[in-house]
Amino acid sequence: MPAKANWTRWIRASIGNYLMEVADDASLPTIIEELDDRNATYMEATTRAEIRINGPFTQEVSKGYFRVWVDVNVLVTSRRDGQKNGYDHLRYVGLFHEAMDDMIPIYMFGNQPGDCVQADPTDCDVIGCLSPRDGKNDSIRVLSFGQLNSTDAIIQNAVDARYVGYFNE
Repeated sequence: MPAKANWTRWIRASIGNYLMEVADDASLPTIIEELDDRNATYMEATTRAEIRINGPFTQEVSKGYFRVWVDVNVLVTSRRDGQKNGYDHLRYVGLFHEAMDDMIPIYMFGNQPGDCVQADPTDCDVIGCLSPRDGKNDSIRVLSFGQLNSTDAIIQNAVDARYVGYFNE
């Protein structure tokens, strides 16, 4: 039995929705890679974030029952200027770190017939949850890239998370 064709859309939309709520609550300009444009407002923001989602990667562990892995990272980029506190950047990193260290419910979000509307998840069925993976080097990590080069005062950090979930066909 193959994985369901809708899982990729539902998983990516659910993760994107979950993390965009974090960004919106912090008033942080954020895009989801492959879905949102890097418009001028986004690119000119002093601090901004980009959500990247890889997967799902699936394995049928028994008939009609799948283990699903998803990797997610959020890249936070800040322009340093003379009036900015260096810890401001890390505040945003910490907000994503906290959110990503929790379970993420997967709804039937999307834009196809039968999908539910992201604006009102109370009317949606949860098809499963993704949890941070257990094990060495398989949980949530904060990575620092520091200042990108010697001339541009731009710093970057990424919050990198690996998830696992179990879904019925």
